[in-house]
Amino acid sequence: MGFLWVVVAALSVLMGICVLALIDQYQTLELIRTSLKLEDNPSPIPIPMDDSIKPSLVGLPPRLDAQPHLALLFLSVSCTTCRSIAEGLRRKDLDLVWIVLQQAHSEEEGRAWLEGLNMPLDRATIDVDEGVARAIGIDTVPSVVLYRSGEAFLAQTLPSFRQLQPLLNARTVPSPLPVAKEGTVRL
Repeated sequence: MGFLWVVVAALSVLMGICVLALIDQYQTLELIRTSLKLEDNPSPIPIPMDDSIKPSLVGLPPRLDAQPHLALLFLSVSCTTCRSIAEGLRRKDLDLVWIVLQQAHSEEEGRAWLEGLNMPLDRATIDVDEGVARAIGIDTVPSVVLYRSGEAFLAQTLPSFRQLQPLLNARTVPSPLPVAKEGTVRL
């Protein structure tokens, strides 16, 4: 009987050491992620806060101007994070989302990428010449611009689908970023 208690005590000590080692590894991983700036935090993107970037004025369908809430996603065919964001969208209602697909060499390549992820082609623009992105001032993918009835009010990078989820619902969207005097978002 005493032997069993010794075995239980040894296993308990061994288990405690393993738990402490896991905690140490987690803390080290967090330090590495922080020092390499690999944190899952979006960064604001400065955009004009006037009507100059209404969806219809930058080359998107005019019907998007009337949507009460629109998430305009900028994704790339060559971006792994973009692919994971698109895969996360498959489980969501896409009525509030419009995809601007960049870095496709042709319309066919863009269509194949969207079809491969089961994304509806009628909810996307394949921006081969990146004219839509330039018109808005987006130079980072993945990123998102949120609109209310055709007026942009928030733009940010998207490091993960987790950061996109609250933006897909008009009730959970964070407050708009403060506006600077010259009409751009203040960083």
